[in-house]
Amino acid sequence: MCSRIVKGPSLQHGPGLLCLAVACVLSCGPRQDTPRLEQVSPEHAPFGSPERLLLSGSFTPDVSVDLGADTPPSLENHFEVRIGSERAYAVRFLSRDALEATAPASLPPGRHDVTVTDSQGRASTLPGAFEIIDRGVHRLVFVTSMRSAHPGEWTEPIRIELRDPSGQPAPTSMPRALRVTSDSETGRIARLGQQEESSRELEVTLAPGESGVDLVYQDSTPGYHTLESSSRELPPITQTVAVGRLGPPTSVRFTRVPTSPLVAGEPVALAVEVLDASGGPASLPATGIQLELSTHSPAGGLAITGADPYHPSLTLILRGSQGRLPLLYRDTRSAAEVWLSARAFNRDTLDALEPDDVGLAVQPGPTRRFEVLRTGGGSPQVGVPERFIVKSFDAWNNQTPYNGPVLLDTFPLDPGFSPGSIELEAGQASFNAGFSRVQVVSVVATNPNSPGVRGASLELSVHAGPPTRLVVSTVEGPQLAGRPFPLTLEALDRFGNRVETPLSVTLSAAGVPEGALSPTTSGTFTGAITFPVTLTAAVEETRLGLVEGTPEAPGALRTSTGGFAVLPGATQRFVVEDTLGEQTAGVPFRVRIRAVDPYGNTTRDVHELELGAEGVHAHLFSPALFTGFQGQADVELTVSQALSGTRLTVVSGSAKGQQAGTFAVRPGPFASFRLQVPDCVTEKDRWRLTLHAVDAWGNLVTSYTGTAWLEVAPFGTLAPNSTRPFSAGTTTQSNITLGDVADRAPYSCLQLIATDTGDAGKVGTACLDLRTSCPTTLE
Repeated sequence: MCSRIVKGPSLQHGPGLLCLAVACVLSCGPRQDTPRLEQVSPEHAPFGSPERLLLSGSFTPDVSVDLGADTPPSLENHFEVRIGSERAYAVRFLSRDALEATAPASLPPGRHDVTVTDSQGRASTLPGAFEIIDRGVHRLVFVTSMRSAHPGEWTEPIRIELRDPSGQPAPTSMPRALRVTSDSETGRIARLGQQEESSRELEVTLAPGESGVDLVYQDSTPGYHTLESSSRELPPITQTVAVGRLGPPTSVRFTRVPTSPLVAGEPVALAVEVLDASGGPASLPATGIQLELSTHSPAGGLAITGADPYHPSLTLILRGSQGRLPLLYRDTRSAAEVWLSARAFNRDTLDALEPDDVGLAVQPGPTRRFEVLRTGGGSPQVGVPERFIVKSFDAWNNQTPYNGPVLLDTFPLDPGFSPGSIELEAGQASFNAGFSRVQVVSVVATNPNSPGVRGASLELSVHAGPPTRLVVSTVEGPQLAGRPFPLTLEALDRFGNRVETPLSVTLSAAGVPEGALSPTTSGTFTGAITFPVTLTAAVEETRLGLVEGTPEAPGALRTSTGGFAVLPGATQRFVVEDTLGEQTAGVPFRVRIRAVDPYGNTTRDVHELELGAEGVHAHLFSPALFTGFQGQADVELTVSQALSGTRLTVVSGSAKGQQAGTFAVRPGPFASFRLQVPDCVTEKDRWRLTLHAVDAWGNLVTSYTGTAWLEVAPFGTLAPNSTRPFSAGTTTQSNITLGDVADRAPYSCLQLIATDTGDAGKVGTACLDLRTSCPTTLE
């Protein structure tokens, strides 16, 4: 049946015909079904923002028929969409399978039923089909930068926002109170547009869906003032506002300087302010103020935030409204006075600002440990008192003025140890200790009121017999040259106990050059010692010998390791022997190349060598590669470029080498001429010709002093037809003219031939570009 019929104007043919038309529309109208909602997309959205939804299912719209018009029936949207208890807006019929609607931003977090109702009141509900996700408020932020204003005037808007963990604005899902205060008694805060309701402390309630608020600030007192904002469980935030005449900068000053001593290791907050001549905040130049901060304390450091590392000096550029710089200062060494310095200059005018220096006292931190020191020498023995000193220190090794009891004990336990406790005065006390058990033991001091505050002496070995033999650990071979290996040495009494007598042992290695063994002495040790031993010489077999005492005064105790080999290490560089004497271009000569490790041992690695010579073109040097190189080889090389000094180079991967000295390469025998002719000549030109005597590789042969015949082909003559004698391998002939070339131009390559007058087989050629006229060359 039809949903609705809209009648047109009165019909002229009577009521009977009207009824007939109505009956026709009713019978032909589509059948309307109950709406059916099957899916909502997307299924969720963040809180506080409207979301366009696509509703899928089956939806039959109303049919609108105007009987008095010629227009066809139309589909009308009469659907209502509700999400939870709230009504969606902008509902639009897309097709019989889809509707579109916008979820309101005010929907609270959680899952909501979605209901579609048609014009007949028939509804379809999809339970929990749409979820609003509360991203959660993570922190407060001042979005705007530091503001400034003249006294009594309002600042530009200051915006505070709630942010989620990703840093995006986070609308609140419930009313949330923001509290904003000023540290200035004369400061006034107001919401933007509500300046008549200003106060020193302002509380603003954000309604659900709001993520921030815009404020303005006013103060009659010049200076840098701090605004602080907080809200429930969120950490408070601060921002500085500059109020003053905002004149040109004239000075820098430390502010918020603590009056009581600092505690070592604990940061203290202070600030540096840029001031104008009135002592109020300054207007910073366009290029900024360069600020240099420093402390003379070697243990002091400055930082901008707690997350920054501390440095003894900082250099910063203050720009825009950044006239106040909050700082942190930390010092880990107690001192009666440490100084902080602030220096600055105007980057626009390069004028220095009046500096500032402040002094701070640093006192030790709380006691965190005790130091227990034995003052006597030698080995302690049962029943013999030993003198000890106990001192108290903070976490930064500053001695603290601790006054109070300290419990004394040993580890492991010695039941006869005494005394059990002492009293420290001004962080220090001494006592005599007695032991009753033979063992390795430490004296332990503990604060009875804070067991975590404690300290222990170095281990003390009590009682042992005299040494009778040395035992050394096995050296597993082979070892690599230059790579340390551990060696354990024990001095034992006749029962196998490690003795208490201090010993020193001298080391030697059979077949190893002097200086290739390190160390050569164990140093003084008691009972046992493990230390690294390094051999830098490669040998087929060696063994370590160990003798008590020194080479000049050896003792009776001695031992040795078994035999082991020492292999060379990896190739570090190449040693290239110098080439003695002058070489001739193109004539091969031999050079010895050796691959060595860091200690000069010939290595066993296989390399592909890239060979070269300084200042020599690659095509004039051979061979460029030497494959299958291992250890050492004599390589035959050829340099075909003459030069006064060069040296050979070798590269393979990261390993390199070169000759220490240089050698000269003289040119080979005279082989031909190299001619220099003009770019263009004419029949009437007088031109210049330069000839160079060169060897087979183009090197200038300076010893050549002969002459050359000159001729042209395939036609023409030259005047003169011979050169002057060469000097230092070169000659220049001027005023040369061409003959018998009339009416033969243009001719792109008239061949000029120079022939040695003493050897017709040694020639040189060049092309002359013969033209009727040549372009004028501007010099």
